[in-house]
Amino acid sequence: MNLLRGIACITILTLVSCKSGMDNPESIFSVKLKTLGHEEFSFNALKKNKASVVIFLQPECPFCNSYAKTLRHLDSVFNSKDVKMYGVMAGTNFSDSELAAYRDDHHLKFMFLLDPEFVLTKQLKASITPQAFLIDSKGKVIYHGMIDNWGYEIGKTRAHATEFYLTDAMNNFLEGKPVSPDSTKAIGCYIQ
Repeated sequence: MNLLRGIACITILTLVSCKSGMDNPESIFSVKLKTLGHEEFSFNALKKNKASVVIFLQPECPFCNSYAKTLRHLDSVFNSKDVKMYGVMAGTNFSDSELAAYRDDHHLKFMFLLDPEFVLTKQLKASITPQAFLIDSKGKVIYHGMIDNWGYEIGKTRAHATEFYLTDAMNNFLEGKPVSPDSTKAIGCYIQ
C-alpha cells in the first residue's frame, strides 16, 4: 500500500513539475528576447499592459502577408486600450534586413522580437504562423490560435472572415466577459 502511495506521489510531482508556460503564467515573465534592433526585451514588461498579444510571424508565409492589414488594424484599435502587440520571429531562417523589410513593407508598427533559440516558441507551444496568444498582465494565456476564420485549411480561404476570434477575445477580456473559445487550431506555415 505504501509503495502505491509512493508511486502516486511521484507521478503527481512529475506531472506538476512538467507544466508548460501556458500552465504556469509567471514563467513567461522570465523570458528575455532581443528586439529587431538587438536591444534586450524582458517579458516582465507585459505586466504593465492590461493584456498583450504575442503573434508568431514569418516573412515568407502567405498567411502572414495576407494578415498584415488586419494586424495593423488590431494594433491601432487595441493599442489605445492598453493591449500591446508583439510580433515574434522564431528561428534563424531570416536575416535582420529581411525581417525589417517585412515589417516596413507591411507598415507594422508593433515591436518585433527575435526568438532564434525557440525559447518563447517552446514555452507557448507555438507551431504555426500566424499564431496569436492573448496574455493577461498576470501572464495567463487567455486565448491562443487563429486571428479569425478567413483561412480554414492550408491553401483554402473564405471570401471574408465570419468569426473574429482574436478580436472577440480581446473585447471580451476588456469587458470582463469570459473568452470563448479560448483556443482555436492555428492554420498557416509551420515554424521551423
